[in-house]
Amino acid sequence: YSTERRSVQAAFVAGNLMFFLGVAVGYFIVFPVTLRFLAEYQVSASVPNQISLDSYMDNFLMMIFVMGLVFELPLLAWLLGKLRLVTRDMFRSYRRHAIVVLLVLAALITPTGDPFTLMVVFLPLYLLWEIGAMVVPSR
Repeated sequence: YSTERRSVQAAFVAGNLMFFLGVAVGYFIVFPVTLRFLAEYQVSASVPNQISLDSYMDNFLMMIFVMGLVFELPLLAWLLGKLRLVTRDMFRSYRRHAIVVLLVLAALITPTGDPFTLMVVFLPLYLLWEIGAMVVPSR
């Protein structure tokens, strides 16, 4: 049907835009902060840092890809709301739980242990959670 076709096209365009926005955030914000921390971190003065191209590319590609996937959260929330699996009230009541889960997810995404990089990843995730709560259709 034409209404279904428009919905699928809108979801496809929104999904691509959100994925590429996540890739851009990962590329321009998250990865430079993480790389700077990893380059400055030393176990001791006698142990030099040796960043190989393989480990650099692994970290870079994984972080960029994961940030792109994470930015699909509002689209996923919208889809689950359309299927009537989640509601705005669920988002409100589980906000505290979501903050803890998003902090753990941000800690898994960032290979560093400093709180600044953790917050650089967590704040966009939390913002995406709130956007997801806004786009869920109300009953």
